[in-house]
Amino acid sequence: MKRILCFAAATIAICLIAPVAYAQGSHLKLRFHVPFQFSVKDKTFPAGEYEVSQPWHLSLSVRNLENYTSTFESVVPAQSRNEGNGHVRLVFHRYGNDYFLVFVSDGLWESTYDFQISKAEKQLANAIPQKPMTIVSVNQNGTTEVASNLIGRVR
Repeated sequence: MKRILCFAAATIAICLIAPVAYAQGSHLKLRFHVPFQFSVKDKTFPAGEYEVSQPWHLSLSVRNLENYTSTFESVVPAQSRNEGNGHVRLVFHRYGNDYFLVFVSDGLWESTYDFQISKAEKQLANAIPQKPMTIVSVNQNGTTEVASNLIGRVR
């Protein structure tokens, strides 16, 4: 009986320690200069220096390095291996002057994540008359690249 209790205690301890060890093993930690105000889910951030890190599995932290405001958001892995194309970048959807962070990549497919689309972005995307959506990539040095102009609805 004593042996079974020891085995059960050891099993419980391993189950509690394993997720912590896995979360601490994350290597995603990126620093960016974002030259415009943007939103992540329902939180708006000013232009500035940011750090994106992965404190837990399928969760990212976006932190302003100047005023230390931050948010933790659930993410989903990239849908395609092509999304992790070797380029470290953040991707935003832009509607007029409103930017929404939708994608983060350290260049590797395994560390490429999509953010959930916020209610505010859905409202802008579905507004009548429709505003065109522009996809903007921000490289690690703060330079921006406009990928495309799209008119359409966000899922």
